[in-house]
Amino acid sequence: MYIKSLNTLDAATEREIREIYLRCKEHDNLKGNLYLDGTVNFNKDIKYLFLLYEENKLVSFLFKFIPTKEEAEISAYTLPDYRKKGYFKRLLSEAVEELKKYDIKDILFVCENQSLSGKECINSLGADYDFTEYYMKFDKNSNVLDKADEFQTKFYIPDKSDIKRLAYVSSQVFEENYEEEIKFITDCFNSTNRKNYATVLRDDIIGIGSGYFGYEEVAIYGLGILPEFQGKGYGRELIFLIVKHLLENGHDNITIEVESNNIRAFNLYKSCGFAIETAFDYYRKPVKELNS
Repeated sequence: MYIKSLNTLDAATEREIREIYLRCKEHDNLKGNLYLDGTVNFNKDIKYLFLLYEENKLVSFLFKFIPTKEEAEISAYTLPDYRKKGYFKRLLSEAVEELKKYDIKDILFVCENQSLSGKECINSLGADYDFTEYYMKFDKNSNVLDKADEFQTKFYIPDKSDIKRLAYVSSQVFEENYEEEIKFITDCFNSTNRKNYATVLRDDIIGIGSGYFGYEEVAIYGLGILPEFQGKGYGRELIFLIVKHLLENGHDNITIEVESNNIRAFNLYKSCGFAIETAFDYYRKPVKELNS
């Protein structure tokens, strides 16, 4: 048994990882999807993939999503025949040591709601439940776009010259640091798997959103309208415009995630043709309490 740790991902390794994920997905009746993009991690040197091999066969892996130093989201999968051998905890131990090098505060363990084996592992670590996100998929048969032909705003695909404008909107919408938003949006532009979108009203960007082009789907994320323009239907237009653009470009498997306690956003997405596929539970644990 040996472990590899990586801060980049090549095509051959990605195929190995996806094979494990698909076998776990079938075995555990999972409905979500797998994201392996490390391009928006706050530090490009940090190792975000940990792979465990048994007799040169990949049997378990752990992935970390770390856009800020505040927390790292961790997902992990092990082939059914290799479970209960302590492989997850071995991967986690190495991942934690890497996080400590970069002073990451917390870990958020991500577990699809129906994964009993995943919850068992997380419970054994004493992590506290934090929140739940609904994983929603666009229903192509909903006909919602048939009623959305006239828009007050215009759809806009920004380029790097718009980074400062996008960062301003993002910092206002999500109450984040402007400089950190500059970096995050720049990383998105430099990623081959991500695209930025915007809506414009009288030549001003008032709304933003992004798409992650993953394995067989596009995940919409980072949606927001400037506070002074909220409550006017522009958020609904933003969603419709992005979905319309994706469909016109051959992407009909479109998803979005929303926290279960964000009733306003959930109802908005539902009215825009999205329906719940599954739910992901998040469990929090301070990094300093692990490997101690």
